[in-house]
Amino acid sequence: MKIIRKILIIFIIFLSTSCLYANSSLSINKASIFIDKLDLNVNQIKSQEFKQFFNKHQNFGFNNKITIWLKIEIKNTSNIKIKKILDFNNPLLEEIILYDNSKVYKSGMLNINLGRTTINPIFDIEVPAKTNKIYYVKINNTTTALQFSMSLDDKNSFLKNDLKKQFFIILFIGIILAFLTYAIVLYFYAKDRSYLLYSLYIMFLVFQQLTYVGFLPLYMPMWFTQIDNLIVVPKVGLVIITGILFARSFLKTKKYKKIDNIYKFITYFIILQIIFVSSPYFYIPEITVLTGLFFIFFNLYTAIYVYKNGNKQARFFIVGWCFLIVGFFLSIIDALGIYSVMYNFPSLVLILTAIEALFLLLAFVDKLNILQKEKDIIDNKFLNELHQRNTIVEKEVENRTLMLKNLYKELQHRVKNNLQIMLSIIRLQSNKIDNEDAKEQFLKLENRIKSIAKTHEILYLNDDLEKVDMYEYIYSLSEDIEMSYLKDIEFDIDTKVSIPLKDAVYIGIIINELITNSMKYSNCTKISIYLKQNENNLHLYISDNGEGYDESKVNNKTLGLKLVENLVCSQLKGTISKNTKNKCEYNIRLKL
Repeated sequence: MKIIRKILIIFIIFLSTSCLYANSSLSINKASIFIDKLDLNVNQIKSQEFKQFFNKHQNFGFNNKITIWLKIEIKNTSNIKIKKILDFNNPLLEEIILYDNSKVYKSGMLNINLGRTTINPIFDIEVPAKTNKIYYVKINNTTTALQFSMSLDDKNSFLKNDLKKQFFIILFIGIILAFLTYAIVLYFYAKDRSYLLYSLYIMFLVFQQLTYVGFLPLYMPMWFTQIDNLIVVPKVGLVIITGILFARSFLKTKKYKKIDNIYKFITYFIILQIIFVSSPYFYIPEITVLTGLFFIFFNLYTAIYVYKNGNKQARFFIVGWCFLIVGFFLSIIDALGIYSVMYNFPSLVLILTAIEALFLLLAFVDKLNILQKEKDIIDNKFLNELHQRNTIVEKEVENRTLMLKNLYKELQHRVKNNLQIMLSIIRLQSNKIDNEDAKEQFLKLENRIKSIAKTHEILYLNDDLEKVDMYEYIYSLSEDIEMSYLKDIEFDIDTKVSIPLKDAVYIGIIINELITNSMKYSNCTKISIYLKQNENNLHLYISDNGEGYDESKVNNKTLGLKLVENLVCSQLKGTISKNTKNKCEYNIRLKL
């Protein structure tokens, strides 16, 4: 809470620096506007009818079909020549041309000269004593919202304000990068993919915001700015896509198929937008903006939904996302030309991004705390069971069943620990080997042992010590194998079977071998696993959506396939049939 309080104080200080300075001796006497749809030159413009505008901020939304012309009359009522800064409060305006009689001056994001040090495009204005001067200004913008406000400022005051603005941008970027570094460290410590996806999301978000506040155009080479100006839609799209990947991982949306499918649909829709509506020839950024608007509210709904369904880790996610929604929503309605707020507070989204990054990081810390508490509960429970064992012998016969249950649970825990020790030894040995084939064999061996260890782990954690819940077992086993091969595979698991430990171990080894083959040798994206029980008969069905293979050209006597065949036919007295045309499909029938 102390960190949040400091951030709010900094935010208030930043807002206090946004006031503009003016001098009563030199002022804009009249400003009028003309919307040019014919690409006229300055001589033709002088004969056009300009309309005076009274709103300080002008917002035309995304509109690359028009050119804005301003006619500005500046009056100097003093007896001395006065110099001022004409400031256009939008760093993303691509080209601004000032016509001062025969002199022409250029500014804007695509016309930043080496001497410019300010975020906003500016012009030096010099008006002789007792003089009225008329300037014509041409404004073009093709990729971002065509909006601006204009002011006449004292140079020293303006530069001081701009320096403060840049200082606070650097400050908040530093805060966000600190959060980012911490998240990366947590990723290597916890091996949780959510931390890595969070880091990618924050990087793309910061990249987009640094352009939005005018920081990148000011300090990066012109070739970079020109490219950056052309990839507005891809940049926003990547922010949304990485945000989706992070939310799916952190909120564990695979448990909620409808929600997860909506996330997938948004991802594919964004990819299509990047391909088809982001080129200069066919440019419709409004679609991406509206998609982003839907995403931010859907993400909040999802976080609240999973929180209500027992995922307590989502609470900080909800708070952090609420802050970002405020900034994104104001930016979106500002970009669409609906209502202009952001021009007074251009760094608001960056500030809210820093607050969001803080709360998302707190969500990670909270997640670790929850897991630690759960571990402490399990450890305390285990210690209590050990303490009670000394008195169980003295109890009556009816209490011996409970004692045996605790001993059996402890046995599963110890077996699992011994298997974990074996896995650690295998990993250490594998790390010392450079031969890739040998490493592959060690990985296969590791996954086989994991398939056995999982059964003992499930029996230890669940109340039923006699039978293994096969859905939980297969789901956990498939996730481990997926992480081993660093692939993103969709698993369709359908089973409500619970079977004894011995049979579960055999089934786990068979499933491990078959889905390992699919991941390694086919280009599949989905694997289906169905396990049904009818009295003492088991039916196991495994298939992928890969390209299949020609059995006559493949060695079917590899260790993995031999192991499957031996377990099914010899050990379990079952049958196996397969179809490898256009896919890999296995039907296995067993008797318990």
